[in-house]
Amino acid sequence: MKLTLAVLCLLPLFLACKSPHFTPKTYKKNQIIIGSSGGVTGMMKEYVLLDNGQLFLSKGLSGEWRELKSLKKSQTRAIFNKAEELDLGTLKFKHPGNLSYYLILKQPPRSNEVKWGETGVSPPEGITLFYEYLITLF
Repeated sequence: MKLTLAVLCLLPLFLACKSPHFTPKTYKKNQIIIGSSGGVTGMMKEYVLLDNGQLFLSKGLSGEWRELKSLKKSQTRAIFNKAEELDLGTLKFKHPGNLSYYLILKQPPRSNEVKWGETGVSPPEGITLFYEYLITLF
């Protein structure tokens, strides 16, 4: 009886400490999406970073999300700040190629995509470096 009472008293504390987990489809706040698509196979690889630090990966055509490690709040905040510095929310650049790379900044209800890969056309300064940094980090 005492054990049951102790468990019932402590249960709310354990439940309160658990942070909620979302998926890219259910999350209603800011997200950064980076990915690549195309080539001979049409393969797609996409990472999604939620502004709460959760990180997801989707490969192939199935569109299923697999949760990866979570990033620290300070690291996540720095990434979103860099995205703002690069004007990802408003930058207009769509030059896809056979193999395309993209960065999407979702700030509901808005979303903006920067896409590149066209031969002979370089993305705006800093975009490729930011993309490469995120790929190595994820």
